[in-house]
Amino acid sequence: MERIDTELGVFELDGSFCKKRLKAELRGMELLCSIINSTPVWSFNFTTGRPFLSSNDDGPTILIDIFQCMRRSLIEHDPHLAIYMSREPVCILKDRNNVDTPATDSIVSLVLLGIAGWPQNSTPATLAEKAIMCYGAEQFGDLSELLPSDYGEIQTALHLYEEGFVHEGISVLAQMARRWYVCRCWGFVKIQETLGPILQRLEENEIDNYLRHPDEESDALFLTV
Repeated sequence: MERIDTELGVFELDGSFCKKRLKAELRGMELLCSIINSTPVWSFNFTTGRPFLSSNDDGPTILIDIFQCMRRSLIEHDPHLAIYMSREPVCILKDRNNVDTPATDSIVSLVLLGIAGWPQNSTPATLAEKAIMCYGAEQFGDLSELLPSDYGEIQTALHLYEEGFVHEGISVLAQMARRWYVCRCWGFVKIQETLGPILQRLEENEIDNYLRHPDEESDALFLTV
């Protein structure tokens, strides 16, 4: 067992690891600490006996187990970060193109996303609920009855739309609306009120074009602005 003194406490490692990679992790930690100390969006939480990062903004709370991220990278060579949303684990991978990037650098990137307000095009799909609740709260209104899968589909639809795949993006919203109607027994008014703020981000003529050639004829019942 090796014990390493860090800015965030004693970091223990109980396996073989590369000293050079450890130094890179510690450099990344220094940058991480400097960023956290300059923003109210994140804070360190030591209540469990080891350092966590905790989000302080709107939407579900994000927790990042810093030492576990480092341990996975150094000992297990696991590219997954140890991250929780509303205390449930979420799958976040380091950039596949930079597998040797220190875990602390990847944490910094996630922290900067939070400071930027969780922009939808950059936030990982597994954190879609966080992105929409924070970045789109004023635009979308009350989305409190939606499930995590719904947030993911909304993020997918908007991403497709913004990338120029207009028909495909609207189709995702229509599929979701049909599922709400059939599986959750939502009425037309409730579906239209929920989709309304999202559809207002689209051009009206683009919705009209979709409805001329919809994937399902019933889509016209849901896609009204």
